[in-house]
Amino acid sequence: MSNQTTEFKRTVSGTINSGMRSVFGGEGRRYFVIEHKDDSPLHRRGEQQKMIVDEVFIGRDKKCQILIDEQFGMVSREHAVIVRAGDQWKLIHRSQTNDTLVNGQRVMGEQILQNGDEIQLSNNGPRLGFIIPQGDQSFVKSIGMTARLNLFRQQALRPYKTAITLMSIFFCIAIAGLVTGLVLLNMQNGKLARKNGLLANRLDSLIIAGPDTVTIKQNVYVTGGGGGKGTFTAAPGEMTAFEPYVYFVKMTSITIDAPKNSELHDYFNLPVTKTFVGSDVPIATGFITSNGYLITARHVVEPWAYKVTNSLDNFFTCANILYNMGAVIDAEIVAESKTGDHRVFHYSDFSVSDRSGDVKKVIEDEDGDTYEVYQATRADDYAYKKVNASSNIVMNPSLAKSLPAGARLEILGFPGQGYDKNAIRPQYTYATTANSGLLHNLIPVTGANLEPGNSGGPVFYKEGKNYYVVGIVSSRHGRSSGQIVPISAISF
Repeated sequence: MSNQTTEFKRTVSGTINSGMRSVFGGEGRRYFVIEHKDDSPLHRRGEQQKMIVDEVFIGRDKKCQILIDEQFGMVSREHAVIVRAGDQWKLIHRSQTNDTLVNGQRVMGEQILQNGDEIQLSNNGPRLGFIIPQGDQSFVKSIGMTARLNLFRQQALRPYKTAITLMSIFFCIAIAGLVTGLVLLNMQNGKLARKNGLLANRLDSLIIAGPDTVTIKQNVYVTGGGGGKGTFTAAPGEMTAFEPYVYFVKMTSITIDAPKNSELHDYFNLPVTKTFVGSDVPIATGFITSNGYLITARHVVEPWAYKVTNSLDNFFTCANILYNMGAVIDAEIVAESKTGDHRVFHYSDFSVSDRSGDVKKVIEDEDGDTYEVYQATRADDYAYKKVNASSNIVMNPSLAKSLPAGARLEILGFPGQGYDKNAIRPQYTYATTANSGLLHNLIPVTGANLEPGNSGGPVFYKEGKNYYVVGIVSSRHGRSSGQIVPISAISF
């Protein structure tokens, strides 16, 4: 029969907050030592761990401060916890299936520990010695500051490792360009206090800095291209009629949120808003069709689905991880035409692909922890929204799938145009189809002058006397080749 267990949940107060008091207060605070009495791949016999937090979980789960090796299958994931009880420490039995013993006697629920007690995790399981240092050595202040900081990192942050890792990214990016000196000081000293006490720490400086809106200056363009400058000329007379319906698009902010009182909401102090400023505003193109849709590229309105890296040092990668953990992401998008028609949208207003084509990737941090991200494919690089307007831009889906090789395609957009709203005037460029028909569900082009800002723009083909939209600018590869999403990909 299993032992009586006591329900106990890990708290921020007993981990991070108590760790902070040990690191920066220290006065009058005592600690205890755990001595490992059995060899394992994780611990040598006789190895000692100084414990400076008020809640110390023991088990095979990686969140436990006293981590037991997987070879001990009789030890539960969260087998027991040692909790401060005034000036004493008590052991709380947590395992539903395996015993916890103190000096050979089963623990029924919980038990006050004495100096020199031997804790055994299950019959024939690993043994731990519980030691309370004596005299002046019993106080946390007897441990050097560097050692205390290392213990804080290992014990206070371990249970919240994923949360802290991702929050560190938001923190570092957000503070860049604001108060660098304060950031370095706070990071060095471990000042990680969290708003409303939900997660001690990391966003303290953001809160001190002002509102919950984080201004981030990050050089990001939403187009997939790169490289040199193209040569642009004025649009030919027969194309000027389309200009009023081609929109300069810019993303002003991205917000990450989660339901209140949810784990994500509490850990990350959501919502967090990333605001683009100045010349770092992502720019792109959109257009209104004759049947009343505003169309652009998916990576224009959902950059976190495309700008995925193999590390956690990228905001969009972190946003992608949180999205797949259940967070809700939205973005504010502004579109304006040369006529002054000004429209404000949100990412949630747009329809995109069903995401069935998104590719799962697993990235790994320096500690070996893995995170799942889902990266969208270029064939799904479209987004659309019904609007109360129409234009003379006519789509031709069937033509989009059957273009001949070497066909000239006309493009209107805002390549490298910057963010000056007074310069909103679509520019003209062109590309040539590299193959007949579609290749990997895309229109491959060469000789293309595609710059940041062209993304999401309309691609025209002239058949007879009429121009038809056959595609949407997606990305550029190298200096002149690129990919166009056929308009036939969209099912309205």
